[in-house]
Amino acid sequence: MVSAVIFDMDGTLTGTPNPWRYVHERIGIWDTVAFTHMDDWLSGLSTYDEFCRRDVQLWAGRDVSEIHSYLDEIEINRHVAEVAGTLVERGIPSIIISSGFRYLARKIQTDCNWEPLLIYANELVAGPDVRIDVSADWSSPLSKKAHADRALSIVGANFQDTLVVSDAQHDLEQLRDCGFQLHVREHDDLLRVIPFLGSK
Repeated sequence: MVSAVIFDMDGTLTGTPNPWRYVHERIGIWDTVAFTHMDDWLSGLSTYDEFCRRDVQLWAGRDVSEIHSYLDEIEINRHVAEVAGTLVERGIPSIIISSGFRYLARKIQTDCNWEPLLIYANELVAGPDVRIDVSADWSSPLSKKAHADRALSIVGANFQDTLVVSDAQHDLEQLRDCGFQLHVREHDDLLRVIPFLGSK
């Protein structure tokens, strides 16, 4: 039985791998300008923080509630409730570390009565603006690896007994110290978490 499970959120617990892009598409600005921000970051022309700041500036003048309404449209993986319920039943600490939005992670937590669950994700605030609490830059003190170090210490677990679950290969590489890894390629792959959790 694993001692803790670390989840990516976007594309792992949800059907949308990039919620930033989803919001841009709903507003109608992805194909005209927003895609260039992503390209600049991926090519190393901007840092992750700069990328996020530029992205959220495209939403200027909109209420945070409007952005949240688009995030509400994002499909949650149909197996999340079963997986979360099993984790709760077995008393295994869970951790979500996402460069997406805390709003969506909290919604998943509430809908599934998922406790204990630590959440590390970015926060949309009035403006709208973004408080960057998780960076996709590996060298950042807010990287997924840095948060995993802190979170596992909080829940009293260690890397060798931890399962990391993500749709992104770069997450699995960044958290390669975890003793167990699960690459989610399809919705049903999420159910493969359950055998790692042992019996009640």
